[in-house]
Amino acid sequence: MAHPPPQYGRPQRGETGRGVAAILTMVIGVLIAATIALVMVLNPVSTPKDTFPTQGAERSESSARQAAQLALDTYSSGSYGDFWDLWSTQSQTVIKREDYVRLFQLCPPLVQDGRFTISSVAVEGDHATVQATGPGDQSEFGFVFEGGEWRYTPPAQQETDYRTKTVDQLAQERRTAGGCGRASDPSAAPSATPSPSPSYGAPTDPSATPSYGSPADPSAVPSYVPSTAPDPSSVPTSFLMQG
Repeated sequence: MAHPPPQYGRPQRGETGRGVAAILTMVIGVLIAATIALVMVLNPVSTPKDTFPTQGAERSESSARQAAQLALDTYSSGSYGDFWDLWSTQSQTVIKREDYVRLFQLCPPLVQDGRFTISSVAVEGDHATVQATGPGDQSEFGFVFEGGEWRYTPPAQQETDYRTKTVDQLAQERRTAGGCGRASDPSAAPSATPSPSPSYGAPTDPSATPSYGSPADPSAVPSYVPSTAPDPSSVPTSFLMQG
C-alpha cells in the first residue's frame, strides 16, 4: 500500500501558533530578567557596611582618639577660644565664644597645663565616649561625628548651665565651690593704684605714713585666690575640665 507523499509548504495553523507562543514566552522572560537586574542596580540591598557606618576610617576609634587628644590638649593649654571652635554645632549655640573665654578670665582652672591622658575610646555610630585621666582623676568626655570629623560635646548639665545662667553667675558659683584659680580679669583683681609716696623732711600726719611692717589688708585679697598651689592629685577633674 502506497503512503501519501510528505507535504511541503506552509505549516498548519496549530503549529504556527505554538511557535509564536514559544517566541513570546522567551521575549517575556528576557524582559523580566532585565527588569529585575535594573531594580537591583538602582536599589542595592543594604550591606553591613551601609548599616554600620562606623566601619569607615574617619569614624574609627583611632580617629576619635586623635580628635579627643587634640581637644583636651587645646583646653589644657589655656586656648579656650580654640577649644570652643572644636565643639559640635549644637553645643556652640548654648554659649557664645567670647562669653566662654571671659568665663575663664573670671575663673581660671586651679591647675594650669594639666595634660590629659586618654585611657579608652568607645565608638558607637556617630558618638564616641572617651575616658581620660587628668592631673586629678579620671573623667568621661563625649564626642559626636559631624561634618566629617569628631567634635566635642560638653556634658548635659554644663550645657543647661550655659543656657540658663550668665557668665558672672557661673564664675561666682565656681568661685564659691573653690574651683577657681587667680583671676586675670582686671575687674576682679585688687586695685593696682600706688599709694602716695611718704614725705621725707617736714613732719607728716602719722596716720598718712605707710606702715611697712604691718600685714596686708585681708580685704584687698580676693577670697577665692588659694593661699598655696593646690595638690593636683586632690583636685577633681570636674574643676580641671569645666568646659
